[in-house]
Amino acid sequence: MSKLSVESASAVPVYRQIVEQIRFLVESGGLRPGERLPPVRRLADNLGVNRNTVVKAYATLREMGMIETRGASGTVIATPPVAVQQAPALRDAVLAALHGGMSPEQVRDAAYSIARQGASGVRAAFVECNEERAQAFSKELSARLHIDVRPGLLTELDTITTDVDLVITTFFHLAKVRQWARTRQRDIETAAIVVAPHIRTLMKVAELPAGARVGVRYSTEHQSAQVRDWLATAGSAEVVLIASAAPVPADLAVLVVPSEDPRLGEGVGPGTEVVEFGNVLDEGSIHMVATVVDEIRARRWV
Repeated sequence: MSKLSVESASAVPVYRQIVEQIRFLVESGGLRPGERLPPVRRLADNLGVNRNTVVKAYATLREMGMIETRGASGTVIATPPVAVQQAPALRDAVLAALHGGMSPEQVRDAAYSIARQGASGVRAAFVECNEERAQAFSKELSARLHIDVRPGLLTELDTITTDVDLVITTFFHLAKVRQWARTRQRDIETAAIVVAPHIRTLMKVAELPAGARVGVRYSTEHQSAQVRDWLATAGSAEVVLIASAAPVPADLAVLVVPSEDPRLGEGVGPGTEVVEFGNVLDEGSIHMVATVVDEIRARRWV
């Protein structure tokens, strides 16, 4: 299938890339009901991926009602669409309400209220080890996903997730969140986003001459190490970690601090430039989380 491609270096799992591309083609009309999909072996060979990856992608699409197997015809786009399959149940519910004494206007208003609740009622929490980052990312995710995303720390998982449907975190913390869910025996959805460095900070470091020293000062050790590794690949400058409570060396050309906590830039000498490091959320991973939200909504109507 020439319309599909995958990026092995992406943080988004390859099988999920296949799922989302086929889903997009179906929803945009690029693939129509009854249209045949390539056999697993052929698609795997065309994309250069393991066959089990395609098997997992097809299984996910089958669970979503997007595709179906038709004997000798192989795997095809499902028909009728899920929405059409649900229409008889909707018709029966409307007729039952009318027969029960509700007016058409009351049925309309009730249906609208229920639909609104199903569309916007997904509750999520974004957890991180840094309060400022949790606040900033939860605000952005709320706006992008059109749902309530509350911020919290990893240490607050027990208290902030009592009434949420989904816990979002970064890939760095995903294993810890899933371990918490298993330990607490919580049947709750988890999803991860990719946090990428802002290109302007990388360019600033890349422009420094060889031998220049760049300091990284964050409130947590793992964030400092992550930013150091990002910056170390951007140029030939020496990148070192500066503890948040330690004095700033006078020979630093640049001190990088988090944009959400610029106070960490205090105490630098006159020859050191303070650069606030900003992070951006990866578009692909936001789309992935949006898919999880859609699946949670869909299950409410089954």
